[in-house]
Amino acid sequence: MADFVVLVLIGAISSATPLILAGLGEAVLERAGAGIGLGLEGMIVCGALAGVLGSAVAGPWAGLGAGVLSGLAFGGLYAAGLACGADGVLVGIALTLFGTGLSTFVSQVADPAGQTALSVPTLPTVTLPGLAELPVLGQLFTSTSVSAYLAIVATVVVWWMLRSSRLGLRLRAVGDDPGSAAVLGISVRRHRTTAALIAGGFGGLAGAVLSLSSIGSFAPMMSAGRGFIVLAVVILARRHPLGVAATALLIGVFDSLALLAQTRSLGMPVEAYQLLPWIAAIALLIVDGRRRARRAHHLPQQKEPT
Repeated sequence: MADFVVLVLIGAISSATPLILAGLGEAVLERAGAGIGLGLEGMIVCGALAGVLGSAVAGPWAGLGAGVLSGLAFGGLYAAGLACGADGVLVGIALTLFGTGLSTFVSQVADPAGQTALSVPTLPTVTLPGLAELPVLGQLFTSTSVSAYLAIVATVVVWWMLRSSRLGLRLRAVGDDPGSAAVLGISVRRHRTTAALIAGGFGGLAGAVLSLSSIGSFAPMMSAGRGFIVLAVVILARRHPLGVAATALLIGVFDSLALLAQTRSLGMPVEAYQLLPWIAAIALLIVDGRRRARRAHHLPQQKEPT
């Protein structure tokens, strides 16, 4: 039983890593009041393709850089759309459609049907001395992809940035009260553009991690709806970086069970386990919505002036 739990946790960490990275960028975007990143799905899948192509040319680290650059391009397009006065929701949907279509087209050009699928070097793994020797749990620290530790570092950095840095305080200011921020001389447009670029960079990085952590190849639509799961993760975490990491790990547990169900009998059809991440996200959103509704109901109502 203990070994099974450890296997689930290993799979959960692997599944949660892209969600954490994309969720951190989305949390920054929403804290700055720059809308909801409905273009995340397109950013992730294009980041995954850019990661594979970059790794094929110059190795996995170059692949990560290519993924980030791809995401920055999408973040710039999103910011440009907002600057032109376009609705953020429509811009996000357009970016997702554009990203999924572009990645499919480019992948078919670079790797035509009927040929051997392009396989590239993946990110290195890390074994932590001492912790790897622990009984049972030592497997969690043995040959773990460097991307998992990258997600941990990124979580701490984004948490500190939003909480203590000058940039983070200004991003929160333009999100909480853009009018007052503008009066104080803080450029709302510039800081929201910065937030969009951060969100795009993290989205592209998440895609590159998705394709380079263990697979080392690209398949059209391989993001499989992760961009929309990230939105649920950020809502449940209330846009807090540490909450994003914890919620993503919870979703990752269900995704890990779905993967394990493909190789062993767990009492339910594989398809049922594949639905678990979505069911868990919807259930958690319902619970969170009911809690917020009860809290709003118990708040004292302000009397309207007569």
